Amino acid sequence: MAGSLGQMYITGIWLEAILYGHHGASRKTLLFSSVVQFSLATAHVIISLLELMAAFTTSASAADSYFAEPGGNELFVGGFFVYIVNTFAQELLLIWRLYVIWGRNFKICIIPLILWMLHCSIASIAVSGFIPATATPLTRNVHSYGLAGWGLETGVNLLASGGIAYRLWHAGRRSAILTGRLNYKASFLIIIECGALITTCTAIMFALYAANKPEGLVGVGAATQIATISPLLIIARVGFAMSKRKTVSTATTFSTFP
Repeated sequence: MAGSLGQMYITGIWLEAILYGHHGASRKTLLFSSVVQFSLATAHVIISLLELMAAFTTSASAADSYFAEPGGNELFVGGFFVYIVNTFAQELLLIWRLYVIWGRNFKICIIPLILWMLHCSIASIAVSGFIPATATPLTRNVHSYGLAGWGLETGVNLLASGGIAYRLWHAGRRSAILTGRLNYKASFLIIIECGALITTCTAIMFALYAANKPEGLVGVGAATQIATISPLLIIARVGFAMSKRKTVSTATTFSTFP
């Protein structure tokens, strides 16, 4: 496994570059969040390319050592900080959408926000553990806090995505009584798909890392891009559904007049 670590990072960064090319914002209301997350995603791609240049300057074996012992490596630590900040932004954006779609009911966001704050703290501690020159991906503090951080990330995404999906499903059932069809089926499915995408990505990295395999960190680049894509897809789709509902409601209102 150790002998192919450098090649695995090449594949992971190649996948990151492909996902980076699929970003796109759909509505003006997403401009600020898009700029922030796109900037972080771009920064991570640049750092990843610089890492490859630094790792493969001499030989493949040196590259394996570069990624297996990243302690004190400014590029590695900087890339990880960009990753977690982008993840924090993705989760906060998803919680905001949960808040909006539930009629600006803050109570529904309390548990996701608590988990989000815990995730911010624990993930920051985990990444800071790479700063000492002797640190490795399996160093006790880095490993334990990293696993806890990914667990909390999964919890936030499941709760927020699940809350949004349930709200749309419930609204769809109510509208079906009046219209005879489920109006929010497409939005419901895209939320399930996006939630499953980022949760699956995190779960794979978590499982590998929990098995004491440093290869679990290879997917961080791709995860950075998925963290940028997923909430924007969900928010754009939900926003479209809400706009469509208003349009249908307005049309119905006017049609009642002679």
